[in-house]
Formats: sequence, C-alpha cells, structure tokens
Amino acid sequence: MDKINTPPKKAFREYFLPWLSPAGAILILICFFLPWLEVNCSGKKIIGSGLTFANKAFPLWLIPIFAFFIILLFCWYQKGLPLQWLKIGTILLASLGLIMMILTYIAMEQKLSGFIIRKITNHQIKVGLIGTVFGFIFLILTAFRIKRKKTLHE
Repeated sequence: MDKINTPPKKAFREYFLPWLSPAGAILILICFFLPWLEVNCSGKKIIGSGLTFANKAFPLWLIPIFAFFIILLFCWYQKGLPLQWLKIGTILLASLGLIMMILTYIAMEQKLSGFIIRKITNHQIKVGLIGTVFGFIFLILTAFRIKRKKTLHE
C-alpha cells in the first residue's frame, strides 16, 4: 500500500479516538440492561441484570448516568468543547463507574460470605457484567491515548 494513502498515527489519535468514547458509553448502556449474574440455588435459577441490582444498591444507578454524560461530553465536543475536557471527563466518569462497581461487588461478597446458603448456591457471571466492566476499561484506555488538541476544528 502506498504511504501517501495511509493515514498517519497523528490523524488516528486526533480524529478516530474521540469517536470511541460514545461507542464505549453505548456499550455500557446496552450491557447495563443485559443479564449480569445467574444464581442457581436448590434447582431455582435467578438471572439479574444491572437494572435488577440497581434497584437493590443505589450507587449502581449511576452507571447508566455516567455513560449518558460521556455521550453528552462527546456531543459538546462536536459543538466545540476542547478535546482535553472530553478526555478528562471520560477518564473521570469511567474511573468512578469502575470503582463503584468494584466497591459494590466487594460489599456484596462480604454480605454473602456470612450466609450458610452461600455454600449451596452456584453463580455465574454473564455477558452484561463483563461488557459493562470492559466498556469502562475501554473508555479509560482510549481516553488516555487521545492526543491533546484544543478543539475539533483546529
């Protein structure tokens, strides 16, 4: 392939990477409503999504809100918001979401460890939980790779 036709690394970092932030946020929004966990207890199967757990643990409601704000940041970036604000906002919101999920998981593990029923239950992590965690990690990593530039039109 001719070197003239291949886009340089700079163009990739300046123009393509910012578009990955709404893609990661949309992945988080979709995966929030997909099944997160399947629990089998005495032959009874219970499947819970992020929405199910958000009804039980208030901080999990912030996950779709964080994803929505990341999409809003990108829309404002398209209207002239400095790229650095998109980068910092995405890193901040995605990090808070990931930390919140980890802390909620630790709190649930501590509560469940005291129950006898814990020994007779079987649980399996489903695609929604994996996709949500992957979405936050993806957002953090891509935001760190975005090159500094003042606005979209410079």
